[in-house]
This record gives sequence, C-alpha cells and structure tokens, in this order.
Amino acid sequence: MRASRRWWAVAVAGGLVAVLAACGTDLARSSGPRSTVPAAEGLAGPATTGTPQPGGGDAFSAASLRRVNPCGLLDEEVLAQFGTPARSRLRDFGLCSNYMKDPAGRDLNFTLTVGDSSLARKPEGSLKVGGLPTAESELDDKSACFLTAITETNPSRGITIQLGSDTPGGLCDPARKVLESAVNEVRDAKPPLEVQKGSLVDLDPCTTLDDATITTAIGDGATKNPTSLHTCAYNNRGVALRLDFTISNDPDDLAEAAETTPVDLGGIRAQQKSEVRSSARCELSWAHVKFEGAEGTSEVVNLDFTRYQPQAGEDPCTTLQAVAKALIPKLPQT
Repeated sequence: MRASRRWWAVAVAGGLVAVLAACGTDLARSSGPRSTVPAAEGLAGPATTGTPQPGGGDAFSAASLRRVNPCGLLDEEVLAQFGTPARSRLRDFGLCSNYMKDPAGRDLNFTLTVGDSSLARKPEGSLKVGGLPTAESELDDKSACFLTAITETNPSRGITIQLGSDTPGGLCDPARKVLESAVNEVRDAKPPLEVQKGSLVDLDPCTTLDDATITTAIGDGATKNPTSLHTCAYNNRGVALRLDFTISNDPDDLAEAAETTPVDLGGIRAQQKSEVRSSARCELSWAHVKFEGAEGTSEVVNLDFTRYQPQAGEDPCTTLQAVAKALIPKLPQT
C-alpha cells in the first residue's frame, strides 16, 4: 500500500508491485555498456547509446522510456476486448495497473511496468511481441502469466505485462495482446508523463551520484546495478547503497505510522529511520516536488545504506546523511 511506504524492502518502481506475491523480480545486475534492442531486429549486436535504431529503437532507450506514461500504454480499447476495463492507476513513474473483469465476472488484473529488470526472464525461441524479443512464463497453477518485451540487453530490462486472475487459465493470450499494443504505443511516442518543474523523472540514478561520494560511503570498487529506470543499487563487499526516485506519499505525512525521525539536510527536511542489529541500516526519504494524478502525492527521493556486518561505533545514518547532502545539489531545481 502506497501510504505505508516500505523502509527496508528492495522492491520498487522498477520491479513489479506484485499482483501475486509468489512471483518476484531478480534484482541482481551487472554493469557495462548499454545495448538497446532494435525494435525490428531482435537481439542483433549492440547499439550506440543515443543513436536512433532501425524500426524506432530510439523510442526504447532508457532516456525515452523514463518519460513514458505507463497508464497511457494500457489502451482501453484493447482491454475492452477482454471485458470491462477499470480505471488505470498510476502507481509509480513506470508502473500502472488495471484490475478489471471479464464478461463472466472473473478478475483480470493487469500490471504494466516500463523499464522492468528482465534478467530473470530470458527470451526463448523466436517469440516476439511488437517486433521485440519476448520472454513468457506462467505460474504452475496458471493463475498468472508474465511477458517481458526486451528493450535492452545490458542492462537487461524491458516492458512487462503481468496478468493474474482468481480463475486460472487462458491468461497469456490477452497478456500478449496488451503487451503488443503497449510496445506499439511506445514506438508511436504516445503522451509522456505530466510532471512539474524540477521533476526527477529524467534522472539516471546510476549517474546522479558522483564516484567520490560513493567511494567515501561504501569504499572503492563499488558496482553500479540499475534495478529499474529510476533505481540504482551500489554494492561493495558487504555494504550497499541504494538510490530510488519514486512517486509516493510525502514521507512527512507517513512519519507517525513509519516511526521515522525528521532530520535537517541543510535546509531540506527528510525522514530518517535506522536500525543496528545483525546489520546496520539507515534510510532517508524526502519529498522533492508535488505529483498529481497518481496513487501518491509527491516525487520522493529514497536513500538506503546497509552494512551487513556492523562496525563497532558506526552510525549508518551519519554516512547516509553525507551522501544525501552531496546528492541534493545535483537534483533539478524546483
């Protein structure tokens, strides 16, 4: 639930908000040169970042996909082929859902994710949807189908449709048709997200923090792992840092329920929570700008720090506050 924003969970925006808790997203990633998948050429060789690709491939670059309104990809005319669409709900920058009914009254719960980590879902055979190589899988009981049209191979990510139902069976065909429509909508550059001045939407979380700040926080040689278009995890020998730009409720409004403490980051009020037990953890969150039209009220910056074997006398929040203060000047002006 958006109003009870998680403090230690690793799932976000770029992984799926699970319709079915039984199916998660593998967030393990490796860094390296990015390869955009040409829309009509499958997994042919790597493409140069920023160069338009054959078949409209540039529309599937990370920079372009960050601006896509995911609810604009759940076309009501397409959904209406399978029953009565509900209102599509924008749940994060790249996440939208439509929980509808088919003509017999069974649930059809569509969730669409743009820029989803696809490392755990590899294309098999020659399946393509909308010209993109596609991975397809079902739960053993046929109560959910998952399809990911691969848009990049390094890092591996794509556009995912997750379709679940209270009545198993026959879910992959409608999921495939909705995904095909979504891919075509992206190619046709349908209306982007509407954001306010100073929005975080265009930021790449894996390049926003400078290397010196990361090294000071978690040591030299850290890896950068983009787990979604708006989330990056930095890891280095038992210590991790995570930066997440998301749509959520203002952390100040959740402070009592989340049991957080307000802190001053040089004129920015943030909410902080720490824990030192088997590991040392701290999270800082603050609202950057308002956001309207979603299940959340603000664009929010989340920072997480974890050391899995605590060091004597270490305060993880001191480390994380230093990262936050280095990050704030790099954010867009409001």
